[in-house]
Amino acid sequence: MKSICIIKTPFFSVIIPTYNRANLIVATLDSIFNQIFDRELEGEIIFYEVILVDDGSTDTTREVIETTYLDTNSEKFESRLRYFQKDNEERSAARNFGIDKARGSYILFFDSDDFMQSHHLQTLYTTIKENPEAQFLATKFEFENEGKIFPSHISHLKEGFYDYKLILEGSYFGTLVCFDRKLIESKEGLKPFPTEFNICEDWIFLFRNLFAHNIPIYVIDKTTITVNDHPNRSMADNQKVILARLEATIFLENEVELSNSELNILKGYSYQFCAVHSYIDKNRKQAFGFWKKMVSYLGYNKNTITLGIKVLIGKSVIEKLK
Repeated sequence: MKSICIIKTPFFSVIIPTYNRANLIVATLDSIFNQIFDRELEGEIIFYEVILVDDGSTDTTREVIETTYLDTNSEKFESRLRYFQKDNEERSAARNFGIDKARGSYILFFDSDDFMQSHHLQTLYTTIKENPEAQFLATKFEFENEGKIFPSHISHLKEGFYDYKLILEGSYFGTLVCFDRKLIESKEGLKPFPTEFNICEDWIFLFRNLFAHNIPIYVIDKTTITVNDHPNRSMADNQKVILARLEATIFLENEVELSNSELNILKGYSYQFCAVHSYIDKNRKQAFGFWKKMVSYLGYNKNTITLGIKVLIGKSVIEKLK
């Protein structure tokens, strides 16, 4: 009879910050625990852990988690779940807390309202084994809104390595990235999530680490995550998002040494981002101001001209024409 050794150190640690998501968290956790990943490889059991960081929820999150996953009499009892409660300090601090608690060889983040497709961890695992030099990885994701599926803005990317220049334009991956815990123990150390930011913090986290460690991120050409595009998402407040993007751009400009051409891309695309969100917010005057600043850095091209036409016409008029 072949003996089986159970590896005590999980291969993956999945970190999920949550705040008042009692109505959504079960669907998210179910999708994570339904992974086709726990498996026997060469006589060893490879597994993963889930670290749920409750950032001071005031709803029934604790009750839902305890009765659904931590009660040994529950049909959904999960020994892989580690549940932590802490005072509310927002999600950047919650993710940093989760990193400190993580035991996995690779650490990844997930939002408490999204869905992990069943092959996500297996896809990451296979890619890591095929590309052991990859220290940051990301798969592709899609959006789900009212039962309809939409591709994300990274669907066009080819599989392979990309350096920090890819994300000069903005946060391509959100927090949906995976990294090698060896980065924590490296000379430079892992740059934590900036606790003064709770929007665009994902962009800053990835940018600073790719730049500081001079490493690329490996993009996997498989869609393995579904983002729940519901009205209460943090990106739904356009004015709040605009302010955060402007502040994050200034932060990165002061934090990392970029060339003039790289600064032009960083600033130009940030102003484009702000112009788009102003347009969505039906604030034509604000959108036009950001559009002019965008053009001063990026010049006139098909994309900037198209956005300029939309801004001049206004979202309200375009909606009526439709």
